[in-house]
Amino acid sequence: MIDPFKEFPHLLAPLQIGDVIYRNRMFCAPTGHTDDIAPGQPSVDGLMSFERIAIGGAATVAEGEVIIDHTEFSDGKWPREITNMQNYNYARMADIVKRHGAVPTMELCFSGSGPSKPSMGIFRASGKPLEGPCDMEKNADGFPVKAMTEERILEVIRDFGMGAMAAKRAGFPMVSIHAAHSRAFQHWFSPQENKRTDKWGGPSAENRCRFAVMAIDEIHRVCGRNFPVEIRISGTEIVPDGYGVEEGCRIAEQLDGHADIISISVSAMDTMNPESFSRTHLSMFYEEGHHADVAAEIKKHVKKSLIGVAGGFSDPWLMEKVLAEGKADIICMARQLNCDPDLPNKVRSGRVDEIRKCMRCLTCFSQTVSHGDMLCALNPEAQRNRENYYALAPARKMKVLVIGGGISGMQAALTAAQNGHEVLLAEKNGELGGTILCEKDVPFKAALHRYIEQQKASLEKAGVKVRLGRKVDPDTVRSLAPDAVICAIGSDVVKPPIPGIELPQVHSAVEVFAKPELARGRVLILGGGLAGTELAIYLSSLGKDVTLVEMAPFLNDGGNSCHGIAVRDMLIQHKVPLNLSTRAEAITAEGVRCTGPKGEVFFPADTVVYAAGMRARKEEALRFYDTARVFHMVGDCVNSSTILNATGTAYTAARYLGRYGD
Repeated sequence: MIDPFKEFPHLLAPLQIGDVIYRNRMFCAPTGHTDDIAPGQPSVDGLMSFERIAIGGAATVAEGEVIIDHTEFSDGKWPREITNMQNYNYARMADIVKRHGAVPTMELCFSGSGPSKPSMGIFRASGKPLEGPCDMEKNADGFPVKAMTEERILEVIRDFGMGAMAAKRAGFPMVSIHAAHSRAFQHWFSPQENKRTDKWGGPSAENRCRFAVMAIDEIHRVCGRNFPVEIRISGTEIVPDGYGVEEGCRIAEQLDGHADIISISVSAMDTMNPESFSRTHLSMFYEEGHHADVAAEIKKHVKKSLIGVAGGFSDPWLMEKVLAEGKADIICMARQLNCDPDLPNKVRSGRVDEIRKCMRCLTCFSQTVSHGDMLCALNPEAQRNRENYYALAPARKMKVLVIGGGISGMQAALTAAQNGHEVLLAEKNGELGGTILCEKDVPFKAALHRYIEQQKASLEKAGVKVRLGRKVDPDTVRSLAPDAVICAIGSDVVKPPIPGIELPQVHSAVEVFAKPELARGRVLILGGGLAGTELAIYLSSLGKDVTLVEMAPFLNDGGNSCHGIAVRDMLIQHKVPLNLSTRAEAITAEGVRCTGPKGEVFFPADTVVYAAGMRARKEEALRFYDTARVFHMVGDCVNSSTILNATGTAYTAARYLGRYGD
């Protein structure tokens, strides 16, 4: 066991700002919870989500994007606001977080001319124009923007003070201001957008930052100088026509000494631009801690404020290194604390090998946008806090057989063992992990394979009996006489019926992921789902000449729209030619004949790879239907889908075994 206080002296060091003491340097970045109720209060499930992060040992727990301007949502489109002084559940949130030793914080937001696409939530009342530094026919999202008058600017500044006081009265010892990710203040910071000729804009960084500085000062005036105020800024706008780190430094210089903490993120004005989105919400294709160098450069220009940094952090050794090298003073995490809310406690107790590390697949973000639940592919308990909190009926101990040792089978076996059952896991191959093992050498899938190794270790600790190289049939199962069978036998590769598919230069995506040396010369990938697009990215990173063909008019993100954006970002970075609405008709020794939008087209290729999806092994799984009194099919053998589906279905089936008459 390591000595955590010797290994992580900076990460575990307490911090005091004003009247507030933080128990470590691991802050929860503002995310909030989707399950809010009018008029702007977190629901019981929201409260329990915040509580779970506090229990896990984070220094702060943050509710994100709380609106301070009562005019923004007169039509009730966005429930999360602080202008209603009877938001009792915010007081409950503050209380419950503080009782677990963390500091509750509220991120105050004025949207202005910020993100306004329907997919992001329209941050204005219907029919009301967006507000910004200057008149614009259209902002990055295609909406008209009206220049704010000085009277209106001063009104919003007062609103920040009132919002902060409302938060303070509710029990929040600090607040944050969202001035990044195209929220209002970023538009005012921008030399490209803020062309005003008065004291609120123009070439002067002091003028462009005046609005934000006065909002911070107003909060301190109303709430007291010992009431910490954090501001989150985009240290760079990333894209060529946005401002760079040099301007980010000038912005920070103006905020220095006004804000107690300047938290560094990155974002372009068009937050859904793939190149911006995938670095703002760091995708698996970028290195962990991607923004640390931006924060380090800004920190050189800041004398009084502390610097926080986000950027896909999950490794405590890297977090410690960033702090020890003086690149930042605070590490901010969002998705990681959804994947493993106990990370801070595991660091403090020296159990760093048990940390479930976020693989930045963006499932949580995509699920939030599409279904309203911030679920996690690797943590089946995420956002199911009410279910996990209230006691279930005691489980009657059962003898459980899990068939299949992939992602789903491992989770089912682990959950069953943790709930007191005797578990045998049978896997036909010589290694646990399933089909996804073909990607174990892919750099941007490293986190997934760390997770698989961690699951293996957890199975051993939980006492699960694992039998590798053991393929079972129904008669074998009956001879073992289990009380319950959980079938997790996965899916098979779909081989499309294209003439020439049997030629020697044609391979499946699974084969090429496992052996990239099979991809020789010019490579043509048939299929624009995640397997095909991620393989294109991987092969391109190895220097191979790759072209992609997809019969649909769009790439298939597998239901994870946010990771789909990250994939498109990488396809742009690697300059992979995309041919949509193009169907493969025949494969020859020279290439592939296709039909595209303009008729027949021929793609020369030395290697052809098909990525046409996976087919669930339903029929094979149903052979085990009557081999035990309790039978469940989980994961890909039901519906070839996602890791989220694999872990979620397995966890649920195993958790309720022996509890309700089965």
